[in-house]
Formats: sequence, structure tokens, C-alpha cells
Amino acid sequence: MLDVHAQVITPGAVLVLGNISAVIAGGGDGCSVAGVPIGPDATLVKWGFLSPTADTIAAIKLSSQDMADPINGCYYVPGAASLLLSWMDTIALPYKTGVRGIQVGTNTGVVAGSGILVDWYPGPECIMGDEFGMGEVVPASFTYGAALVANTWGSNVFAPATALPNGKYAILGWMCSACTQAAIRFQHSDFQGKSPGGFVSNYELTAVLDWQTNDKDIVNQPHGAQFVHWGKKMGKPCCPVFNVTNAGTGLTVQMIAAQAATPVVTVVLQKIG
Repeated sequence: MLDVHAQVITPGAVLVLGNISAVIAGGGDGCSVAGVPIGPDATLVKWGFLSPTADTIAAIKLSSQDMADPINGCYYVPGAASLLLSWMDTIALPYKTGVRGIQVGTNTGVVAGSGILVDWYPGPECIMGDEFGMGEVVPASFTYGAALVANTWGSNVFAPATALPNGKYAILGWMCSACTQAAIRFQHSDFQGKSPGGFVSNYELTAVLDWQTNDKDIVNQPHGAQFVHWGKKMGKPCCPVFNVTNAGTGLTVQMIAAQAATPVVTVVLQKIG
């Protein structure tokens, strides 16, 4: 199962990389030390940074004692002409020890943004999922009841106006609007403390960029099937499974953004039992 955590990073100016920062102060990130996973069997599979509008990314670096080259790490320089406000990169980095740190330099400002780390764990229950499978369920979208505060996880209970039939469901992915430079994750008691999710590319953004899916582009996965896409790429089940009862879905949707927003979210499900 995927597990998403964030840290607040204050970037440096242009190619001066900002210092590694701390865990999210509010909003219940669940990570006690920035850059350290919540379990020893974690494998980092994606990382990135969400920058506020106008603070384009000039340089970004991931470094870790676990890397083949812990000094150079993964160091990218989009440069002075960069228009990037989000960066996301795919990696395979089993955790052994120490901090996996993200450092950033921005072109037009030195304003705090959110560093995102996505780990994969061998449990709890997930399936590969299938966009062409039977049982797809897409309840109407919901709007967050309160606006997101920059660099802070905001929560919204997933409670469709028309209750879902009782049973077992897998989350295939998500669709979002009215937010930029954001990440999303899901929480449920069946997830045993993990918070599966990933980066957000909203409708407005993809309309401009023609629904591109390059991992290093600011749009990175097929809308509504992100977990399916990741599972196929990694060869590991990534669609988290949860149970719906008469008491409700028990599912909470959390989002974080580099600036204030009131997201509109659609969760795409597959009923599997």
C-alpha cells in the first residue's frame, strides 16, 4: 500500500538549495521525523515538491544515505527559464537508515512549499485494479467544507449524498478541481495507519497541457485511475481496499496545497465484494 507524507520546505534563491525542513506542524501528517518513513519496510517510489504560484522551481534535490551516491543524490536543475510549480519524480529506494531529504531553490521568491514523499509497503490489502473491470462506482464530487491552508493537511469525510451499498471497495484514483500544486491521500481504519495517495493534477491544468502523462511533467497520471496506473508500472497492487457498512464509508480524504484552495474532488471506486 502507498503511504503519503509531507514536509514544509523553505527554498533557497535560484540554485541555492533551501535547508531540509520539518514535518507539517498541523493537520495530522502522522510522520514524526521529516523524511523518515513510518515503518522500516518502506520503499520510496515517488517524491516531489509543491511550490506557491510565481515561485518557479529552479533546482531540486533528493538525498539519502540509502542512495547509490548519497552526496549527489538525485539533483535536477530546471533553471532560470523554468515554469514548473510542481515537481514529481519516480524512484525505487528501499529504506535502511537516516533521513530522505528534499531541498529546493526557486527563481522568483523564497516562499515555503510542501515536499511530498510517497512510500510503498507490502500491506495492508490492495488490489491491482482495472479501468476496464466490472463494478466501477463514481459518486458525485464533493467540495471541501473548509478551505485548505497552505502547507497544511485539510480533511473532509467522504460521505456521498446517496449512500454506497454495503460491501468491499477499492479506490482506483481521484479527480480534482479548484486547486493547484496539491497532493491527496486517503485514511481508513482498514488501511492500518497508512495513508495512500499521490500528487494532484487538476482539470484546469490538464486542459491546458493536453492530458499529458509524463512522470516528470507537472501532470503525471491518468485521472481517476492513478492507483491502477502505479500498480501496473510497479507490478505491485496499489488500489487500497476498504469496507463500507451501514455506518458509512469510514473514509477520510486529506489534501495539502502550496496555497489556499477549496478543492472539488471525485473519488473513483470499484466494488469488489
